[in-house]
Amino acid sequence: MSERPTEITARDLQGAQIGDGGHQANIWHNTWITTAPSVQWPMQVGRPPTRPAAFQQRRAMSARISRILDDGGATVLTQVVATGGGGVGKTQLAADTFLRARDDGLQLLLWVNAMSRESIVSTFAQARIETNPGALHAQSADVLCDRFLDWLSTTPTTWLIVLDDVSDPGDLAGLWPEGPAGRVLVTTRRRDCAPAGARQVTVDVFTPEEAHSYLVQRLGTPGAQEAHPQVLDEAAALAEDLGRLPVALAQAAGVIRNQGITCAQYRRSFAQRSERLEHLFPTDASADGYAHTVATTWSLAVDRADQLPPVGLAGPALYVAAVLDPNGAPDSIWSAEPVRQFLAATMVPVRSGVTSTETRAALRNLHRLSLVTHDPAGGSMAIRTHALVQRAVLDPLPPEIQDAAVRAAADALTLDWPAIEDDPEHSRVLRHNVAALAAHEGPALWHERLHKVLFQAAGSMGELGLIDGAVANWESLAATATRRLGPDHPDTLAARYGMAYWLGSAGRVAEALQAMSALLEDRVRLLGQEHPETLNSRHNLCDWQGAVGDAAEAATALETLLRDRLRLLGPDHPHTLMTRHSLARWQGVAGDPHGAVREFEHLVADRTRVLGPDHPDTLAARHALACFRGAAGDCRNAVAELGALLDDKLRLLGSEHPSTLTTRHDLACWQGAGGDVPLAVSAMSALLEDRRRVLGADHPRTLTTRQDLADWLGERGDAEGAAQAFRALLDDRLRVLGGGHPDVSHTLCGLAFWLAEAGHTKEAAVVLLEWRQATAQNGRAVPTVGQPLGPDGWRQGRARRWLTRWSSRALQ
Repeated sequence: MSERPTEITARDLQGAQIGDGGHQANIWHNTWITTAPSVQWPMQVGRPPTRPAAFQQRRAMSARISRILDDGGATVLTQVVATGGGGVGKTQLAADTFLRARDDGLQLLLWVNAMSRESIVSTFAQARIETNPGALHAQSADVLCDRFLDWLSTTPTTWLIVLDDVSDPGDLAGLWPEGPAGRVLVTTRRRDCAPAGARQVTVDVFTPEEAHSYLVQRLGTPGAQEAHPQVLDEAAALAEDLGRLPVALAQAAGVIRNQGITCAQYRRSFAQRSERLEHLFPTDASADGYAHTVATTWSLAVDRADQLPPVGLAGPALYVAAVLDPNGAPDSIWSAEPVRQFLAATMVPVRSGVTSTETRAALRNLHRLSLVTHDPAGGSMAIRTHALVQRAVLDPLPPEIQDAAVRAAADALTLDWPAIEDDPEHSRVLRHNVAALAAHEGPALWHERLHKVLFQAAGSMGELGLIDGAVANWESLAATATRRLGPDHPDTLAARYGMAYWLGSAGRVAEALQAMSALLEDRVRLLGQEHPETLNSRHNLCDWQGAVGDAAEAATALETLLRDRLRLLGPDHPHTLMTRHSLARWQGVAGDPHGAVREFEHLVADRTRVLGPDHPDTLAARHALACFRGAAGDCRNAVAELGALLDDKLRLLGSEHPSTLTTRHDLACWQGAGGDVPLAVSAMSALLEDRRRVLGADHPRTLTTRQDLADWLGERGDAEGAAQAFRALLDDRLRVLGGGHPDVSHTLCGLAFWLAEAGHTKEAAVVLLEWRQATAQNGRAVPTVGQPLGPDGWRQGRARRWLTRWSSRALQ
C-alpha cells in the first residue's frame, strides 16, 4: 500500500489492519496492535520554543542548572523571591538546556507542555509509542503513560524530560518521572511544586549587564534599517525602569523598533502613569519568543490564585500589594483591620468580614503563584511585588477601588507606625511605602484632609536624626497641602509648622523664625487672637526664640502668653502648664537658674496633682528641675534626682527609649560636674554604645554624646585625646549637619579649647577663627552679659551650654 488512507468508515468493524510499508497498525475492539521498525536513537519527542533572536545565555544560571542535572537531581525552575510572576525567562532557560543536551548526545529528549494533567499524560503516552513501536499497547492514554514511566524507571537509555509551565502541582501526582539514567527539568510559577529530593532553582530577572546586552542585540543589530540612529540612548536606564524583566524588555524592544523611536523616548512614555500597559506593550509588538504580553503574563496566575481557598481573596489582597512599595512592605499590613475591611468589601460576593488567618492564606496563595514574594522572616520587607505586576494589576482597576486600596493601606501603615522610632530600617520601609501610596494620582490621601500617615512619614526622618531629609519632607508636604487643600487649610498650616520646626533644627534659624512668624500671622488672621491654635503658635515662636539664643526675649513673650492662657484656659489646663514649663526654662537659661528651680518645684507638684506622677509631662518637669538644680550649684541633688528619674523611666519606658537615654546622658554630665569625672567617662562611654545601636552613629544625639565624652576625657587629663576626638567629631558633624549648623560651632569651640590645652596653640588659633566665622553665620544670639565667650570660657560655660542645648532639645 503506497499511501495511508485519510479516513476509514466502518461502523460495525471489529478488526482492521492499516499501514504502509513495514509499519502496520492493527485495531481489534479498540485495542491498538502495532509493528514498526526499531527505534532510531537519539530521539526527540516534542519541540521546545525557538531560541529568541537576542537570547541571553545567563551563564551562571545555566551552569547551576547543569551542575544539578549532572548530579542526578530533578530541577524545578521557579521565580526568585523579588520578581513576582511570569516573564523571567524560565522556559527559555529550559529550552537552552534541552538543546545543549541534544548536542551532547543524550538519547531521549522529551519536551512536555505541562499546563494540564491531560497534556502531560498524552505526551507521555505518545513517548511510549515512539520509544516502543513494536510492542502491544492498550489504547488508553493512562495505561500508555504508566508503561512509559515504568520503562523510564529501569532503562539504561539516557533521557531528559522538560515539564514546561506546570500550573498545578497536583497535575504531577503519580506522573513524576524517575530512573537511574534520567534527568527532569520543570518550569513553573508555583513555589510548591518540587517533590522531595528535587532541587529548586530560582530564576531572577536579568542582571543589569544581561538586560543592557539584550537591548543592544535586539535594537542595535547592524543593518536594522527601521531602527532610529540613536535607538540605544538611555538603554540601560530603560532596563532599570522595566525592572529588567525579560518579557517587558522583549516587548518594549518590539515597540521601539516598530515605531522607529529611541529608548529615551519610550522611557518618557513609560513614566507617564496615565499610559496604559496595553499601549506600552501592545499585542502586535514582537515579543521575541514570549507568548504573552506584559499585561496578560500574570492574569492567568491571578485567576488561579483566586481559585485557591479562601476563594476570591487573593485578587483583592493583590490590589493592596499593588499600591505599596514594590521593594518591600510589612506583612502586618494585611492583618490590620482597615485592610481586612477593604478585602471583605472588594470580594465577589461581598463579605461582612475577613479574618487574619484568611488574609495570610491569600498572601501565601499569591506567593505560591509567584505574584508576590512573601518571606515570613523578612520583617519590614516581608512582601515584595514586581513594579510591572503592580501596574498590570492597577491598569484595569476602577479608580474608586484603587483609592479604597490606597486608603486601607495608609490606615494600616498608621496603625503600624511605632510611637518611638528606634528601628531606622523599619521606619525607612514605612516611609518608602507612604511615598508609594502618595504617588497614586487619586484623592485617597488628601480628600478634605491630609491623611495622618503623611504627617507621620514627614516627621520620621527628623526623629531618626536625618535633619536635612526631614526639612525636605516637610517642605514637600507643605507644598502638597497648599496645592491640594489651599493655603489656609488647617492641615496646610500644620505642615508649615513642621517645616519651620525642622528648619530650625537644621540650623537654618533665620528661616525658621521667619516661617514661624508668618504662620502666627496667618493663624491670627484666620482664627483670631485667642484661638487655641493661635496660642500654640505664639508658644512655639517663643520657644524657638529661646532656642536660637534670645532666652530673655522668649521669657518676656511667654509671660504675656501665660496671662492669656490663665484667663482663657485656667491654671490647670495642660497648655497652661506647658507655658509655665517653657517660661521657667528660658528664665533659667537667661541667667536665673535659682528662679527656675523654684518654678519647676511648683510645676512638678502641680503636674503630679493634675496629670499624675507617671505622666510624660510630669517626668519632663522633674528632668528640668534636676538640671536647673545642678546649674544653680547643687550637683549632688541634681544627680540624686536624675538617678531617681532614671529608675522611673526604666520602669515606665524601658532601657532603649530615647527619653531614658537622654536622662542617662544628663545624669553623666552632672556626675562629672559634681567631681566624679571617671564615673562620667564610664557612664558616657556605655551610653555612646547604646545610642549608636539604638539611634545610629550619625544621629545628632549620638554625636552630642561623643562631644561630651570627649570633653570628660580631657577633664580626666587626656587633652590630646580630647582634641583628637573633637577633630573626628567635627568631620562627622560637617558631613551630617552641614557647616551652618550651631552644633558645628560648638564643636569648633571645644576643639579650639582642647587644642590649646594640649599645647597646639597655632592650630587652636586657626580653629578659633573658624569658630568666630561659624558663630557669625549661624544666626544665634551671643550669650548674655557676664557669661564666658568662646574657647576661653569653654570650661566655665559648660553648665550654661548644657542647659541651652537641653532646652533646645526639649522642643523635640
